[in-house]
Amino acid sequence: MKARPAAAGAALLLAACADSKSGIADVAGGGEAVPGRCADFREGRKNAYFGDLHTHTSYSLDAYFFNAANDPRAAHRFAKGEVGGLPGLGSDDPYTQQREVRIGRPLDFNAVTDHAEFLGGFVNTCGRTPQTQQFCDERIGKGIRDDIVNIAAGNTSFQQQMIQALIGMSPTNVSAWAATRQINEEENEPCRYTTLHAYEFSSNELGQMFHRNVIFRGDSASVPAEVFGAARPDTAANPQNANDDWDLFDYLDLACKSRPGCDVLTIPHNGNLSDGRMWLPREPDSGVPLGRKLDSTDVILPMTAADAELRRSLDRAVEIAQHKGQSECAIGLAGGYLDGEESSCDFEIFKTVCRGQPDDPADCARFCKGDPLTDPNFCSHRSAGSNVVDTCANPGPDARSRPAHNPAATGTENCTHPLDYYRQAMAEGLAIKRTLGVNPYRANVVAASDTHNGISGNVAEKGFVGHGGVLDDEPREQFGFWACDGGDPADPANCTNRRFLDFARSLNPGGLAGVWAPENTRDGIWDALHRGESWGTSGPRIKLRSVGGWSLPETTCDRLAAGRNPVDTGETAGTLMGGELPLPAQGRPQVAVWAQQDPENYPLQRIDIVKGWVDAGGQPRVKVFEGVARTADRVERPSMDDCGVRVGSHPEQLCAIWTDPEFNPAQDTYYYARVLEVPSCRWSAWVCNVDKKVDCGKLDPANGMFPEASGLRGYEGCCAIDGQPGSFRGRNTFHVIEERAWTSPIWYEAPAP
Repeated sequence: MKARPAAAGAALLLAACADSKSGIADVAGGGEAVPGRCADFREGRKNAYFGDLHTHTSYSLDAYFFNAANDPRAAHRFAKGEVGGLPGLGSDDPYTQQREVRIGRPLDFNAVTDHAEFLGGFVNTCGRTPQTQQFCDERIGKGIRDDIVNIAAGNTSFQQQMIQALIGMSPTNVSAWAATRQINEEENEPCRYTTLHAYEFSSNELGQMFHRNVIFRGDSASVPAEVFGAARPDTAANPQNANDDWDLFDYLDLACKSRPGCDVLTIPHNGNLSDGRMWLPREPDSGVPLGRKLDSTDVILPMTAADAELRRSLDRAVEIAQHKGQSECAIGLAGGYLDGEESSCDFEIFKTVCRGQPDDPADCARFCKGDPLTDPNFCSHRSAGSNVVDTCANPGPDARSRPAHNPAATGTENCTHPLDYYRQAMAEGLAIKRTLGVNPYRANVVAASDTHNGISGNVAEKGFVGHGGVLDDEPREQFGFWACDGGDPADPANCTNRRFLDFARSLNPGGLAGVWAPENTRDGIWDALHRGESWGTSGPRIKLRSVGGWSLPETTCDRLAAGRNPVDTGETAGTLMGGELPLPAQGRPQVAVWAQQDPENYPLQRIDIVKGWVDAGGQPRVKVFEGVARTADRVERPSMDDCGVRVGSHPEQLCAIWTDPEFNPAQDTYYYARVLEVPSCRWSAWVCNVDKKVDCGKLDPANGMFPEASGLRGYEGCCAIDGQPGSFRGRNTFHVIEERAWTSPIWYEAPAP
């Protein structure tokens, strides 16, 4: 069906096809198979493939002490559909597999991205005998597990920094990387399942997390024989991070990009935890962000055009969502960027500035209304300093960022900033380009899981098993618990500094990356990531595609739904997502977006277009054009009794051709699309409201805990708890989400004046 409703001055074509469950194939409309290519290869066509680009196994220095049962081979076998192993429920033994889990639908591609820092060190040294394993666990493992809240929030303790610094250059890196590459080669099955050689560069200094996954294109022979980590010999004694990213870029440029046959890209992740570090703002005096730090000094120079080009050549995509939250946007953190309002930045926020204080950003009150049955999950975060934080003042490297309400703070006190989020960062990059001539932040979109269980792509909300083996498998670990510095939490009168810790409840199952590629091979998948014909999902396998042009045919939606991209086939001039609109400008840009629901998840609700640009005053701006295509049925929350979703007549496909009503050809601009499913239950609601049917009225008013006899001890985090010892009251929560997917942007770069 087609219609042409008016939409705020924008030309709009809406197609909501109700026939997609009959199966529109990725390769549609005929075409002959090509000898020597994959069976689904067709000239001029691309297929949708889903994968996970962020998996940790027992080769990672932290995951080894969480769940040592799965190595890189096990991760690949799990992604192919075989059984994965987990420690026993409630067990403190991360080395023995006692439970099994399956993914359901296999992945098309996978990258095992173990930490470069001490890669394989613990599994190779501690895992040799039961005695060495026990020794390592007592001396190192327990310390890592006890400090995991700080580590996951980007605050690596002095002890852990010392461990990484002392052993970070261990020869085990070389042997473990060789073993990983060999496993990748043996598990790679062209046309069916693609493995990518990869690792994670994990800079975690001074509370600022700015990690990157390093993804190589070719086979093992073309990849450097060593990994490059962030730990330096003096990291613990002389913490500084101003040059960590430049050190990585320089290494990859020398060790790979300058070598024939070696291609590499990097994927920043968890900008939402970088304390203003991942995407630095422009400095007032130079108009560009800070760049390299001069050796042996505290002087940090402005970013140069050459370094901006180097960063842009490597940071090809951003991980917009993973288990530590999404990095698109967050309530209260629009800064001065947002033009108008935004209704969908309440999704999986890990750090929130909505602290329940009178000086909270005004948007907080729009979403956190004090009703635990309707408030988003982040509104009831209680872990101060990890999840509940202040905005950052003076963001920059080397912990220059400080909480705005405590600018004299020292150490690693957490904060967050508007530029920790993708849409603002991409707009800031447009403003930087006005001075440097290069946009160092321009990057496309993927998503991933970041599992530390070695179970790649296990991202379903229902039945979520956690990400950290023995760390988050028990109810009290998943949902939170009362804690003391000393004493008994059940006895508030004898509990020093009693507080509720619910760090893990802010985590989520993570997302997946999608790519459009001619066939499922290393070259096909990597090339799609590099050119930006990629998208990210919060977990469901939503197919999503966009094209841009100056005069798209009215049949574009039909062509996209039939699997024929009219730009790929040459039927129309334009660009694929990740690419640039052709010059010169001819009227107003048009963006066509097509989405198809995951057949094993829920139908679609709407498509939004997010636009970023630089205004006439030189300031970066963002605007959301909401609902350019939307369901005609009423949108309802799921059932609190069984999490049932009313499918109704919500569409399985949505498509729109949208024309920018406010385009200025002199302004650099980006456009990306966001598609939302109808509301469904968050993983925590599946457990609290359906599986356990927690009754928060049974909390003991004396201590805010469930009596042992209730069978609910450990599920206190399912409740919104008010009051003081003797008058605690619990109210049931019901956390609902709108699963979603994001396209890579379409870019417009204005010609030089």
